[in-house]
Amino acid sequence: MKKTIATVTAVVAAMFIFLTVVVTAILYHGVYEDNVRATLSEELDILSHLYETGNDIREIGGRNGRLTIINPDGSVEYDSEAQYSVMENHKERKEVKEAFLKGRGSDERQSDTLSIKQIYEAVLLSDGNVLRLSKNASTVIAFFSMISGPVVSLVVILLILVVFIASKASDYIVAPINALDLDNPEENNVYDEISPLLLKIARQKNEVREEIADKERTRKEFEFIISTLSEGLVVLGRGGRILSFNKSAATLLEEKIEDDKPFLAYLKSADSKELVLSALNGKDGETTFKVSSKILELSAYSSRSGGAVVLMRDITEKCERERMRKEFTANVSHELKTPITTIMGFSELLENPEIEREKVTDFASEINKEALRLRDIVGDIIELSSLDEGYKGENEEINVRNTVETEIKKLEHKADDNGVSVENYVSSSLIIIGIPKVFSEVISNLLDNAIRYNKKGGWVKVESKEMDGKVEISVSDNGIGIPKESIERVFERFYRVDKSRSRESGGTGLGLSIVKNGMERMGGEVRVESTQGEGSVFTLTFPLNH
Repeated sequence: MKKTIATVTAVVAAMFIFLTVVVTAILYHGVYEDNVRATLSEELDILSHLYETGNDIREIGGRNGRLTIINPDGSVEYDSEAQYSVMENHKERKEVKEAFLKGRGSDERQSDTLSIKQIYEAVLLSDGNVLRLSKNASTVIAFFSMISGPVVSLVVILLILVVFIASKASDYIVAPINALDLDNPEENNVYDEISPLLLKIARQKNEVREEIADKERTRKEFEFIISTLSEGLVVLGRGGRILSFNKSAATLLEEKIEDDKPFLAYLKSADSKELVLSALNGKDGETTFKVSSKILELSAYSSRSGGAVVLMRDITEKCERERMRKEFTANVSHELKTPITTIMGFSELLENPEIEREKVTDFASEINKEALRLRDIVGDIIELSSLDEGYKGENEEINVRNTVETEIKKLEHKADDNGVSVENYVSSSLIIIGIPKVFSEVISNLLDNAIRYNKKGGWVKVESKEMDGKVEISVSDNGIGIPKESIERVFERFYRVDKSRSRESGGTGLGLSIVKNGMERMGGEVRVESTQGEGSVFTLTFPLNH
């Protein structure tokens, strides 16, 4: 900028110097010609006066010019610088012609070969002759040629001064601009001409600052979102280098992931590696693979930049639910098939007209027994499905002792038949918040199992206690107990510790699944402790004042 200002200033100054010299020379030359004419006119007046008074002006001649006397016929009578006898007729010369007509004439003629101009002044004398006086005057070009040397020297000196002054002036002009505080454009006080620019810079700076702040907020929001995702997210650049990832990705892969490393190094499955390579080559896809005990689903999507985005999800629970669903379906089919087959078999036997009366009664009893079992299975399946889908009952206050007492009375006949005593030791003041129907089902199934899998002369106790902000309700017995290897599976649907005894006792294999799902529906927990041959304790835990 400084160089530009100095150069422009010097060029402009040079142009002005040049124009000034030219205009001055032209104006001066005009004054010079006017002075020549005035001098000629004055001298011509003097000479004509002397001529009229009888003086011989030929002896005087033209002191400041060329003197010529022209006769009325145009012939030259006298010339102070040439041999007039051989000169051509001057009658048609402009200045002579005007003098004969008007009494005075003037003209100027430029030489074709010399850079001079001849100025003529003529006057008519009383004897009819014309007195003419002429003088040479330099043309503009000749004048410039004359003064070119001094003018060029002067111009060079002036240009040197101009360049120096322009350099200093540009320093002075640019200094405040170089000192501008662009971090705070509005606080600068320099030139009024720059103020609009500074205001625009300030406005744009604020806009850029706001845009950067918005992008920063968006980035933080994005990082927060992906950091809270349970799914693992990995962004890959060209060649499969890791550009970004969230914590869940490292957790799912059980690896310490580092930036700018090939993602394939963290994959142990050949299928997952091949899928990621395909995504890097523009082909999306998904696959599943195992990491320890987890089953992960990996989806890979190609990006326009030549990289890929990898999304990983833990589908272990989903796969487990799918497995349980298939097992449940198979178990339901099996459990329903047995009583239905039995009922159909006995029904076919009853169609025989020769069957004995006593056997008809026995067959009818077996059909009724299997029908009741079928009813219990269907009822438990419906109850379990209702809990799976989210039971619609409302939470209410439940008097635990009264509910337990009601369920004991319902099972009193079964307890007497099995020779089992049932005692209710629950505090009469114990109140919990839950779904009454679901809680009744939970207690009923626990009591039914405790009676069903007990010994003759055995006992069942229901007790309660409050501790650490929780309420615990336990159903204990001194029955056959549960083998250690089966304790973790007793809440699975249709799982039986002893299948033959369960069927003989009329169990459906769904009671404890109903207990577990019912407690989850009410926000509680259930746990079991058991020793084979000694008995079991099922403990229900509710938050106090839930």
